Amino acid sequence: MIDTIGTLLLGAADASAVASESHPGSTEMVHIATTLGMLLTASLLAGLASEFLRLPKVTAYLIAGLLLGPSFGDVIPHEHHLVLEPLTKLAMALVLFYLGTLFPFDQIRRISRRAIPLSFGELVFTVILVTVGTYLLGMSAAQAALLGTLAIATAPATTMFVLRETNAEGPVTSLTGTLVTLNNLVAVIAFELVWLAIEVAGGHASGSIGETVSLLVRSLGGAFLLGLVGGLVISYACEIMHTRRWLVLLVGASALMLGLSESWELPYMLVFLVVGLVVVNSSSGTQKITAQMDSIGGLLTVVFFSVHGSELDLNLLMDVGMIGAGYVVLRSVGKIAGIWFMASRTGSPVEVRTWLGPAMLAQAGVAISLAATATSRNPEMAGEVQTIILGTVVVFEILGPLLTRAAVLRSGEMPIANSIHHTFGTPLGALRNVFTRLAGSAGLLSKKQALSERMRVEQVMRRSVEGIAESADFNEVVHFVEHSHDNTFPVLDDKKCVVGLIRFDLLNQAFFDPHSDHLVRAGDLATPPEVLLHPGQPVRDAVELFRQTTDDCVPVVTDEPPHRLVATVRRSDLTSLLIRDRKAGLS
Repeated sequence: MIDTIGTLLLGAADASAVASESHPGSTEMVHIATTLGMLLTASLLAGLASEFLRLPKVTAYLIAGLLLGPSFGDVIPHEHHLVLEPLTKLAMALVLFYLGTLFPFDQIRRISRRAIPLSFGELVFTVILVTVGTYLLGMSAAQAALLGTLAIATAPATTMFVLRETNAEGPVTSLTGTLVTLNNLVAVIAFELVWLAIEVAGGHASGSIGETVSLLVRSLGGAFLLGLVGGLVISYACEIMHTRRWLVLLVGASALMLGLSESWELPYMLVFLVVGLVVVNSSSGTQKITAQMDSIGGLLTVVFFSVHGSELDLNLLMDVGMIGAGYVVLRSVGKIAGIWFMASRTGSPVEVRTWLGPAMLAQAGVAISLAATATSRNPEMAGEVQTIILGTVVVFEILGPLLTRAAVLRSGEMPIANSIHHTFGTPLGALRNVFTRLAGSAGLLSKKQALSERMRVEQVMRRSVEGIAESADFNEVVHFVEHSHDNTFPVLDDKKCVVGLIRFDLLNQAFFDPHSDHLVRAGDLATPPEVLLHPGQPVRDAVELFRQTTDDCVPVVTDEPPHRLVATVRRSDLTSLLIRDRKAGLS
């Protein structure tokens, strides 16, 4: 990993030297290493501040870059953004790679009935509202159509970073990941189609319509082909190589495919979505592959967001005026209303109807990249479109992560305890805590009460939970278990009350009974619920309960009878809380 990062940074330094020769007046006073150091240091401090302010780290990194950028400090030379661009694109590529790995074919079949209608409603509402609205506000038909297409895209890096940081899990979380992927896939393809229509309608096509269509097919087909070949090569190489070589393989292969995409003018975002899709369906070690990417992805993520923040210019926000404000409102309303409308028609849970739309508002890299592509093709027509995208990105990138975090928290898919990053209050208080813990360890003072002693079950439970109907047959039980992360499954009656628990060891025995699928019901496999929790109980009760059982989750039921299922508490969440206590020196 160190060698890989070193190689990347040395390459950036060499490129900086070239930039210094071509722009001696702007870069001779600030070396690229100084810029990188300032960005990382500012991000580190911002990350610490985010824990105190309870902000998503991605927002903190963006603000750190913003403070160093042209809006405030203006200490980052423009040439350095060009030098760091390969690193930021590599970070985006790895995020898209990861997004693609979320879709094994069996999961695509399972979620397509839920996700595709929601995605369709979101896309249609957003495109129509933005296109018509910006046209009425004064944009030309071509510019309005471009803005409507670009409004589809949702920032993959921003959204997925927040979801992974919060450790959220549930229908809103899973659908967010799915819709982000579909959004960006559709945005890339729709952009090329809309651009083709604009050129044909305006008579600006460089060749015949057939030649233009052929060029489009080669671009999209080439991206799919490169992604397919790259994914198969990675899967095969991981089968024959030791895991300690995987990091170099993954970074090297990703950098190579990124370079080929840029050289051959292929949409690299589409390439890496296909790579991830191919790997997850052709490799037996997808989880190990994504874990390897995480080892360098953390650093690249910080670089990506801090550099991206330093490129944001608040002055552009003022320049876009009424049309920019209209774009922000129309895009937001389109995504929220489109998802709400289709979720209501398809009978989706109220959490999905209410919170999936706000989770989809972040916008950055994909829209910026497509806007830049349009400007390079026709500066006169697309220049104003790019200005609007660059100006409104400031709003979507600052508010988007906050709304995504709020969505998974309000929908019950993120335990409240996960929103508590640390226990310090002020720098002076943090210093006092250090000496207090030192004195406590020496036996001079009693230690401060731990988080696990102060919190209640309702702060660590996961509200987004489903149970197995008591009347479900064996095949339905197997289907539920197949898509669950637990080894203990609550069985519910018609009133959603817990009547028993199915444990994986007992279910495992039933697999060997050839008559199970015809004769056995969920109620037959369940054992009485000896252990249950209530939201108002102290967390220490849950900790003590897990010491007495091997179950990895315990149902949480209402205090008043009938005791309906409202949530579960996971052993892994309590373990994280106890580890946090221990690291803080409080347990």
